[in-house]
Amino acid sequence: MTTKTKRPSVEEIIRQAVNAQRVAGERQSQNVFRSTENRLYAYPVIQQKIANDRERISDIQQHGVSGISRSVIKYQRSGLRLTPEEIAEALIRDITADIAENEAELETIEKALGIITGDTYEAIIKFKYFEWKNDDEIADLMACDASTVRRNKNRLVARLSVFLYGVAAVV
Repeated sequence: MTTKTKRPSVEEIIRQAVNAQRVAGERQSQNVFRSTENRLYAYPVIQQKIANDRERISDIQQHGVSGISRSVIKYQRSGLRLTPEEIAEALIRDITADIAENEAELETIEKALGIITGDTYEAIIKFKYFEWKNDDEIADLMACDASTVRRNKNRLVARLSVFLYGVAAVV
């Protein structure tokens, strides 16, 4: 005895596809929100990294390449015998490229922050992501309730997400 399986109707297939797209969109929107938060948390760390990298360049320029480090070994594996000056120059070039990439990220975040300038609760972003304060501490500083902090933080991060990721943040 064979059992016939009922084929789904076109309407049912469309309904399933729309539902799957909605779920995927919600998941993507959540990922974008988290990515925006990660970028905000990284902002002060990136600033410190740029300062450290500039200091490292200065040290290399003043003292040359000291000892054998992992960063120096990669230039010696190429089969060429590079002079310490050539190694120092290559290191400086690599570090300079890292600085430029990190400065571009800071500039992007700063432009995004420009869209919330003037918002009554914009300080929440600074307190939460740049000073790593918790919601209760922020609420005390802003003389409001912690739920107000959370609600407005989410609203502001959502706005920043749209600037940073475009339509992927809206879906």
